[in-house]
Amino acid sequence: MEDRVRSSLIRAATVFVVVLLAGGTAVYAVGRVSGGGGTAGRSGGSGSAPPSSPAATTPAAWLAWIPGGLPTGFASAITAVPAIADATTATADIAWMTHSVDAEGKVIDEPAPPYMVPIDATGVEPTFASFLPSPDRRLVATLQPGEGILSESAAKLRHLRHGGTLAFQTGAEVSIVGTLPDALLGGYELLVDRTTAEDIGVTHERYILFHVRPNVHITSAQLSAKFLPYVPLDAPYPVVEVRAPGETPFLRANDRELPPALLKMRFGEFTAYPDPSGNGALQIDPAWVQAHVASQSLPVLGTVVCNTEALDLLRHAMQQLAAAGHQNDVAGVGTCFEAKADPTDPEGPLTAAAFGAAIELNRGSNDPGSRPSQPHSLVSVMARWGFGWAGTDAYPQGALFRYDAVPAPRD
Repeated sequence: MEDRVRSSLIRAATVFVVVLLAGGTAVYAVGRVSGGGGTAGRSGGSGSAPPSSPAATTPAAWLAWIPGGLPTGFASAITAVPAIADATTATADIAWMTHSVDAEGKVIDEPAPPYMVPIDATGVEPTFASFLPSPDRRLVATLQPGEGILSESAAKLRHLRHGGTLAFQTGAEVSIVGTLPDALLGGYELLVDRTTAEDIGVTHERYILFHVRPNVHITSAQLSAKFLPYVPLDAPYPVVEVRAPGETPFLRANDRELPPALLKMRFGEFTAYPDPSGNGALQIDPAWVQAHVASQSLPVLGTVVCNTEALDLLRHAMQQLAAAGHQNDVAGVGTCFEAKADPTDPEGPLTAAAFGAAIELNRGSNDPGSRPSQPHSLVSVMARWGFGWAGTDAYPQGALFRYDAVPAPRD
């Protein structure tokens, strides 16, 4: 891309991000609240809820991330912004687990090769501990190479606690030294130090946690605009997502996507392996596909291939849309189930699409990165049934609706 075109894109992105963050949050927030509360009660899905409310223990930190990962040098560069007091940078990727054993050495997970379990893992610096509540800092601060901490949801999925071991495709093993609430781990399944992260294949810098200096009054939109000049001209997505404390339930990259751990609990965990052809394609265990994915004809949408749990939600959404006389809101239907785990995807390395729980609608008028255009009635109905709209992302994907309803906590 020529520099002149690139500069124009960045200027346009700056204006769009500021306007979007200032005025577009309401649509997104409606989707999160109504989707999260209503969907759990109506769907009666097989997935269980996380052990604790995500918002209850979210650390009082600011979050910044860039779609597709942080460019080299970006994290250190933004500390030059006068408003920033201190910061810590983390990596995040999918680590491929080959097997696990509990504290007594009993095998818990051992998928038949070449299939493996995708683990949403993050690698943190020692300074990460300072961003946690004081009672929980010690476990992270004393973390040694080869050790890891599971989120409560991951511990439940893995049937593992302290003393268990995860083995990975790279040959590295991680000993579990404890668990923490999902929100303290940013929704990631496994937290390790940066050295161990590299050992298990987690190498892409994804997000930054930081504090704003005392007595500095600034908004997410203002900080996003201040950070944008530090994004290199050759970055594929010239936007910066910033969240103030309390603005997001999980301090993680791609925080608008439901974390894989919760997607697994809602739609079923699969085993897979990266397709040798590359491009992020996955070969998912056919047994999982047969059990969880189906082709059905739905009102308005026609025939679609999705996770069976998602099909039920989409059917209700389209019935409601048609009953209100808005069936013409949908002029085109794209994919719902796309088996991929692409580390460069602006939506994140493992998304709802891989579980068959995302769908593209009206792609013809909603090219990725362009100004989104969807009927408010469609966005509202999809949100009510748990599908958040990606048109309000800083890098908008106006055709994309992904399941993102955080399950309601249960006693």
